[in-house]
Amino acid sequence: MKLDTTGLESRIFEGLSITSRRKYMYACNMRTNVSRWSTYAVEDFGLPGEYFTEADKVWGEHIHPDDRETYFEDIRAVFAGEKNTHNLEYRVLDKEGNYVMCTCRGVVVRGENGEHDLFVGSITNHGITELVDATTNLYNVYGFLQAIRKRNGEKWLIMLVGINRFSIVNDVYGYAFGDRVLKKLASDLMKLTQGKGMTYRMDGAKFALVFNHPEEVDVEAVYADIQQMTKQQMIIEGNHIPLTVSCGVVKTDHADTGEYTIQASASYALEKSKRTMHGELVYFQDEFQEYSRTTLELLDVMRQNVMEGCKGFYMCYQPVVAANTGNIIGMEALLRWNSEPYGEVPPGRFIPWLENDPCFFELGNWILERAMTEGKPIIEKYPEFVINVNVSATQLERRKFRESVMEILHKTGFPPTNLCLELTERCRAMDMEYLRTEIHFFRSHGIKVALDDFGTGHSSLELLCEFPLDCLKIDRGFVRDIEENKAAQVVVDSIVQCANGLGMKVCVEGIENEQLRDFIRQYDAYSHQGYLYSRPIPMDEFRLLLA
Repeated sequence: MKLDTTGLESRIFEGLSITSRRKYMYACNMRTNVSRWSTYAVEDFGLPGEYFTEADKVWGEHIHPDDRETYFEDIRAVFAGEKNTHNLEYRVLDKEGNYVMCTCRGVVVRGENGEHDLFVGSITNHGITELVDATTNLYNVYGFLQAIRKRNGEKWLIMLVGINRFSIVNDVYGYAFGDRVLKKLASDLMKLTQGKGMTYRMDGAKFALVFNHPEEVDVEAVYADIQQMTKQQMIIEGNHIPLTVSCGVVKTDHADTGEYTIQASASYALEKSKRTMHGELVYFQDEFQEYSRTTLELLDVMRQNVMEGCKGFYMCYQPVVAANTGNIIGMEALLRWNSEPYGEVPPGRFIPWLENDPCFFELGNWILERAMTEGKPIIEKYPEFVINVNVSATQLERRKFRESVMEILHKTGFPPTNLCLELTERCRAMDMEYLRTEIHFFRSHGIKVALDDFGTGHSSLELLCEFPLDCLKIDRGFVRDIEENKAAQVVVDSIVQCANGLGMKVCVEGIENEQLRDFIRQYDAYSHQGYLYSRPIPMDEFRLLLA
């Protein structure tokens, strides 16, 4: 029995074409060469309209010149009857003048007599991300950023809530069970914001609660409710799962503050709540009350500077010296920022914040390339000289970081054996298996790896057993009063002996005077670093110091 499909194609096309903002539908009558395209595709790429002819040529003109030959050859083969499917990836110029990667899938639909009738398929725009989280059905981080961007200058209050040590739930019960926990929490959080704002699923086990009328919200009471529900009311499949949470709070008092600045500020406050405040509420603005300028305004400017080619940022270098001779054997690259009307801003004020921002990946690559470029002439003169560059968790978490480091090495011609990546404190809180894999990759390519500020935060002797490291840098806090502090003496002596026994070199930071230097020498460390030898200085001054 022949089905009546009159008008069905039109309704199906309209329905499918609006199910996803990033996936465009198309259908082409292969006899008339008239095509129909999703209205989203028309909007995003400036196409002639929903219906138009010679779509292969029109679309082909948007494709990157390097990809066109392959595209046109494949389309020709489809319309010539040489193949029935189309499956390609290529770059396409969008309406904003940017090339985005797209995946195109298509198939030939035959008519009643077996002739080529329709060519139908979809194009996925990888430059657009979905706004809904598949696990919780909440708007995701991209939906959050979009909402912040469109707030029209309104003053909003944002609570960023993170579950502490959620990986344990996944390890014990499995990821499917962990997803059910997140769904339950998402539902509970939605009830708290209902009628007052929105709840968003952020990255990992984090949720953002956004309130449109801050003056009507008792933040302490809301957070107390969240702590109660996570500790007492998380019952999944008969299992009571007690959770603890941390929370950072940001108030968007300034209309022109960018969404990424607000996100990073909330992340910074959350990290402080988690790392040093044992889950207590942390308000971002409270962090910098002693500064006269608006902190969010300053940080928004800095973030914009990163996007503009790292304008205002520059590098300074502090020497690393041999403990026994005092000769300079390396240097640490340190980031600085200076821009009017703010002047020189201390790195301790902006680096912890920037490390929570996605832009730090680009900034970190800039730091690596600048350090290698400026340091290469020194390496050519002193082949054993080593340049240390700090690496944050924000960088290391990105799968492309490996590729970026290798590309920069190739671009600058810098020898891998003269580069040492210093893993900062937050890196040590990452998944140990992932961290081990990354360390192994870099060391397999001749790059040295060090642990910075050892003895603080997440440091433990287990790290020395787990990871193949080249160097440990003992935090300056241990040597500040070591001459009178017996406990510090024992700890430093133990760390040095343990590292030496494992074939790792030890660098002691914070050497401020000759008396301290002479006292520290008894511990058989490999190198020293501190103001006794030099403060961080620009490269032209460093070359004079080296000479």
